[in-house]
Amino acid sequence: MKLDPQTDGSVIPRVFAAFGWSPVQVRYIRGILRVDTGDGVFALKKTAAEPAQLTFLNQTLIQLKEKGYEHVMLPVKTKEGDRLFVEEEGSCWYALPWYGETAEKGDEVSPTELIRGLARLHKLCEPLIAGKKAPDSAIVTSGLKEKTEAGERLKRWREAVSVREYASPFEKAVLSHVDYLEKALRFSVEGWRKQKSAGEVFPRTTLVHGRLHPHNLLVGTFGWRWIDFDHAHVGTPVSDVAMFLRRFVPFDRDEVVDPFALLREYESEYPLKQKEKRLLALHLAYPEGPIRMIFAYYDRPNRLEETVAVRTLSEEMDRLRLFREWVQSVWKQKGKSPSPKKRRGTVSVRSNR
Repeated sequence: MKLDPQTDGSVIPRVFAAFGWSPVQVRYIRGILRVDTGDGVFALKKTAAEPAQLTFLNQTLIQLKEKGYEHVMLPVKTKEGDRLFVEEEGSCWYALPWYGETAEKGDEVSPTELIRGLARLHKLCEPLIAGKKAPDSAIVTSGLKEKTEAGERLKRWREAVSVREYASPFEKAVLSHVDYLEKALRFSVEGWRKQKSAGEVFPRTTLVHGRLHPHNLLVGTFGWRWIDFDHAHVGTPVSDVAMFLRRFVPFDRDEVVDPFALLREYESEYPLKQKEKRLLALHLAYPEGPIRMIFAYYDRPNRLEETVAVRTLSEEMDRLRLFREWVQSVWKQKGKSPSPKKRRGTVSVRSNR
């Protein structure tokens, strides 16, 4: 939930007062407020997370820090000192110490270090959330409805554009990939349906960040930190791994990071079970990036330049194809784990802006 300085204008002074702040400077930056009080600088965020969820997350992060995990930040206490967030008009607000800068290029930290750090987070949090239930249910098919609807929407889009007299360069590019996209989407959705019909549950659960992206990575004097944990929840670590491989593997330069070398780095810290690898395969098979690009092209037409849209679609298709061999080999095997062909070694990662 992004903070809006206009609609939230009447609430913000009360939030400042709850933290005991008398700001000397306030700046709005990408959905948050940078608050300089003269005694310190803080990042203030509005969140849709419920108070009980924030309390659980804060307790978990405190325990994580106590175990020596340094890549998270703890919220700032309110003026009373017994709360880590403020409730105002149906929303919650929390603050973090202002730290470093977002990974604008994404190459400030090696992908190997990042994914090993993610693995340690999952490993350390697993016993901390023991007994906590995953949201909705323990079925691994959360999001199946949305994926099915995306497939139906893609089919309608294809029918409409195919009969259009003049298609844009982006639409022509999508048409050249649409057979591949529909096949990948069917494979993923059918796999999820099989999981649902079999009543599959998570092999194990941990604290899942849920929003891994270079924008949620801060790099500063004392190293790097994950932020935006108000979206975190109990779930399968596989969802974080899939998100990391999609969003931290760039395709805008000559040398491409090997995602499976990164996966091996993850497993050196926190080995995946075979069921989890099959679940990861379904995540990676789903054409999330291309689908998001196609819908964004129409939902936000003024924000996407034609050449940028075509180039980004090409990068997303390259990423999808890179996953294909591993996905197919994992889904076909129930016994031993497959060994994908070795590619070039990992290199520093850049964000996909």
